[in-house]
Amino acid sequence: MGRLFGTFGVRGIANEKITPEFALKVGMAFGTMLKKEGKKKPLVVVGRDTRVSGEMLKDALISGLLSVGCDVTDVGIAPTPAIQWATDHFKADGGAVITASHNPPEYNGIKLLEPNGMGLKKEREAVVEDIFFNEGFDRARWDEIGEVREENIVKPYIEAIKRRVDVEAIKKRRPFVVVDPSNGAGSLTLPYLLRELGCKVVSVNAHPDGHFPARNPEPTEENLWELMRIVKALGADFGVAQDGDADRAVFIDENGRFIQGDKTFALVADTVLREKGGGLLVTTVATSNLLDDIAKRNNAKVMRTKVGDLIVARALIEHNGTIGGEENGGVIFPDFVLGRDGAMTTAKIAEIFAKSGKKFSELIDELPKYYQFKTKRRVEGDRKAVVAKVAELAKARRYKMNTTDGAKIIFDDGWVLVRASGTEPIIRVFSEAKSEEKASEYLNLGLELLEEALRA
Repeated sequence: MGRLFGTFGVRGIANEKITPEFALKVGMAFGTMLKKEGKKKPLVVVGRDTRVSGEMLKDALISGLLSVGCDVTDVGIAPTPAIQWATDHFKADGGAVITASHNPPEYNGIKLLEPNGMGLKKEREAVVEDIFFNEGFDRARWDEIGEVREENIVKPYIEAIKRRVDVEAIKKRRPFVVVDPSNGAGSLTLPYLLRELGCKVVSVNAHPDGHFPARNPEPTEENLWELMRIVKALGADFGVAQDGDADRAVFIDENGRFIQGDKTFALVADTVLREKGGGLLVTTVATSNLLDDIAKRNNAKVMRTKVGDLIVARALIEHNGTIGGEENGGVIFPDFVLGRDGAMTTAKIAEIFAKSGKKFSELIDELPKYYQFKTKRRVEGDRKAVVAKVAELAKARRYKMNTTDGAKIIFDDGWVLVRASGTEPIIRVFSEAKSEEKASEYLNLGLELLEEALRA
């Protein structure tokens, strides 16, 4: 990680770490870098999610950009993937998103974007950091200060997605979908997209509210109990939930069953790889071996990276990947948006469902079977040092290891991963196996090693 940026951008408590002054300096540093690269009056697309601190931070960031002579296209509240799409669509010199994604409402953050909408490259992040800390800002003369124009990108973004799926097939089956955007940015896009695709839509928690009054914005099973109940009670075909900035989509089947993100990623990847005649699937060390099975049956290869959608996106570009994604409901369509896109994922799932003629649960249950367990422990201090100790303990026991990201112990029939979160003070423990008993056994092993490392 850099001095300022983490895996993708920077996050923290709003008005404590992520203050207006902080956002102002980030805007000035980013704009100064763009000018130093030879762009006389760079254009930057800026947008935000629904958090209550978002307008304050967006205005501060824009002020910083204007002060060094950048023009700004302000797209207001929009999903992160829509802002990424808009950065490329407007042929801007860069972009910025004010968001803390799935974090609780007191958090906020800033993501900086390349002209193609992908997160900023590491070497350019380093330049921004250097300008930020040295305050080497290239302030514009009074008559060269930048200008702002406002654009509503919701409709163009929805139309762009519709052009990428078989709308007539979806309209013919007319899926009944319950949508829960968690009062986040997806409230402005996903219910409307699905309606325009021909779905029957019931929305819950779909009024934008940065307090996230209905539920925690992270779309985990424990946070989606209400959606699970509603989908089953209404007899819907499936439900879909998003996080605060709508880059993820997590699904519920018609029986009210929570579906792990690996499985819906596998459904999408299976279709895309078949349509493309194979290719390269990029995912992380935390994602199910199910994706290896999907790649194999489509004559495709798999590349595994560290956790993080930006890391996956970079690998997709570098290696000309076909499809990418993570276990948390994030799927990347590199020929559309170079980041996770919850709306595009949902549209593709709706198409797959419509064309199959099957129930959603049948599509899931036809996939190769794996059992998974996921838990986390709150750990203050140097979490990476704790995980390094876990790896040391595992190696001492002569386990087969993968330390690409965290400590992953690999068995013939599964694995367990102990990994420090890059955005929260927690350590995650994931396990997987072909049997539920073995997956539970591997999870317990990971927790045992974690507790031993914490005592060391």
